[in-house]
Amino acid sequence: MAAQSETCKQVESILRLDGTNYCQWSYRITAGLRTLDLWLVTGAVAPQYQARPVPANAAAPTVEEHARIAAWDSANERSIGFLTGAIEEAIVHQVQDAAETAAGASNQVTTQHWWDQASTLYNITTPATIYRIFVQIWEWRMSLNRAPQGQLNHLLMLYNQLEAEGQTLPTLTKVMTLLNALPKDWQQLVTHHVLNQPAVANITWAVATAAIGNHWDGLQAHKKHLHPQTKVNKLSAVQRKGPNQTLQQQTAPYQGSLSKAPQKKGKGKAHARGA
Repeated sequence: MAAQSETCKQVESILRLDGTNYCQWSYRITAGLRTLDLWLVTGAVAPQYQARPVPANAAAPTVEEHARIAAWDSANERSIGFLTGAIEEAIVHQVQDAAETAAGASNQVTTQHWWDQASTLYNITTPATIYRIFVQIWEWRMSLNRAPQGQLNHLLMLYNQLEAEGQTLPTLTKVMTLLNALPKDWQQLVTHHVLNQPAVANITWAVATAAIGNHWDGLQAHKKHLHPQTKVNKLSAVQRKGPNQTLQQQTAPYQGSLSKAPQKKGKGKAHARGA
């Protein structure tokens, strides 16, 4: 049950094969199968590939042989389920039919049949595949609120996908695309540094990414300078006590800021003046 649950989680998060994204899909699906310990019965090549065990005596297999065959069958079924869930509904039946045809008279459809037929059908370079990757490159923009390295890795991955499809862009095109996708506030300084090279050949991906990294580091240092961390002065935060009072001072009536009551004029004095 735990293995099935983990397989379901992997299937839900995996990229689905839609017929135009085989290279990207195969890379991620391979990682998923390795995580589930299913790669050796799926797409691994000899001698790593693990075929279905064959008992020494087919008529009377031993208990150990039965166990190994059952374990392989279980892994094979889980792998097929994993691949089925990682292929879009519109094309999954094409892969299934091709796998069953490849199995032939043996009627033993394996996950390797599925893997090989998916590659045969969709591991081809099509205009739609190239266009899809280019659209992602054109739409890529660098955010000024996040560290640049992870964002640059994503753009580099798109360039690598193009190369996997047999389409390699010139270095200058890659760099110019990158500079055009920078935040407006960055473009003047970063572009000036990158283009300030002795020759076009010196404008490389490494030069551009280094300029972006240096600019980011400078911005972070400037922010720290503008907003330094304040240190709490614990001594000044504590209210200081006055001098210790004597016992008589502590028990004496309060003589604070209360105003003295005005004295009333005595009636005796008034009568005396009147007399």
